[in-house]
Order: sequence, then structure tokens, then C-alpha cells
Amino acid sequence: MRYILLLIFFAQTSPAIANPLFSGFTADYDVSRNNTFLGVSKRRLVAREHGKKLDYASTTIPQGLVALFVSDRFMEHSLIHVTPQGLQPHRYDYQRTGGKKEITFQASFDWQTKRIQMSNQKETQAMQPNTQDLLSFRLALMDGLHRGRRQFDFRIVDHKRIQRQTLVYTKSQKMNSSHGELNVLQLEHHAEKSDYRFTFWCAKQLHYLPIMIRKTEQDGDVIELKLKRFNKEGFQLLDQNEQENEF
Repeated sequence: MRYILLLIFFAQTSPAIANPLFSGFTADYDVSRNNTFLGVSKRRLVAREHGKKLDYASTTIPQGLVALFVSDRFMEHSLIHVTPQGLQPHRYDYQRTGGKKEITFQASFDWQTKRIQMSNQKETQAMQPNTQDLLSFRLALMDGLHRGRRQFDFRIVDHKRIQRQTLVYTKSQKMNSSHGELNVLQLEHHAEKSDYRFTFWCAKQLHYLPIMIRKTEQDGDVIELKLKRFNKEGFQLLDQNEQENEF
């Protein structure tokens, strides 16, 4: 009987409890374009209602010499519900301020009707399986890797459109970072009809947080985000035995 009760308990455990990442964290990334430093992107995840809801926010601002010429500030926020079916975004906000081009965008996700209302479109859009917003999909990626998945097919809502992104595991490797040497999984997305691609390097010791993200645009320009700082209350690196089990 005790064994059966334990099985029932773990079957009903929230994904947020199963994945220790979702107690919250902050992460800072250096942003560069073609190896020229542009600024810093700051991320903050806050867990609410005992891990049933997640607030994930990002602020990207220019720094260094670029800040003398560029004043654009990019802010994003995603409200996410943690469900037995996985992470479900409920609202996504995007703002670009401070420069010549001002943009404000919102997307609302209705999981009962399976429709998405985007502020730049009059008609609602159908919600396809594995729909995420531009912030929540990164948490969904981390959660999926934590659970052993190695291939992902997302429908991602950004401030312009809904686009498909298929990420496939390519290799494991060790990488040096601001947190020392880490065991990393590399995943890639290649657009079918162009040279556009995304590459993610996700560190197991940081619960698969991307320590580097590289976007290669169609004209060959390369935009990179590299982890500078990561903080999590009560966070500890996985021990060496757990690290080596990945390889």
C-alpha cells in the first residue's frame, strides 16, 4: 500500500517540483554581433503559488561604446502556468523603447479554446501543439532536456509572427564558462529554405540553462549571447558522478 501511495504521489507531482530549476533564478548574458560587444541581457525567473505559475522577464540594454550611439531598450515578460501537460504561456509582452523605433506588443493564449490573440492582428490565431512564446520556449527547452528529451518542435510567438523552430541535439562537449568547465549539450535549428539558424549550448550542471546562444542570420551576421552570471537561491552544481552520467 505504501508503495502504491508513493507512485500516486509522484505521478501527481507538479513539473515545477520535479525540476528544481523552477524555484527561480537570475542570469545575465553579454550580447555581441560579429564579435562586437553590444550590451547586456538580464533574465529573471520568479516562481509563484508554490511553483504553479512562473514570471519570466528579460531586459536588454546597450552598454559600452555602442551605448553612445544606440539607446534602444528591449523588455519582455512571460506569464507561464506549470501544468501536468507542460509549461503553458498565458501572456507575453514585448516593448522596444528609447530609440527611433518604438514597439509594443502583447499576445494572450487561451488554452481552452486553443486560440492566440496577438495585438498586431485582428483575428485570433489557432494554437498548434507545443506553442510557446519567445521567452517561455527556453524554459520548455530546459525542462525537456531535464526530462531526457533531445529533439523539440516548437511553435514560437514573437512580436511579429508565429514561427516554427525545430531543435535537434547534435553533440555533447565540455565548455569553459564563467562557472568553470561545464558539460554541455548542443542543439541546432536550421531553416529549411535559408541560411538562418540557431544554436544552443545548454549546461547540465545549471539544469540545462543555455550558457551560449548563437543566431546566424541569412546575411551571415552572427549574434551571440554568452552567460556572464547565474544566481539561484540554494543552487549547487551537480556532483561529478551526475555530470559524467550524461556522456
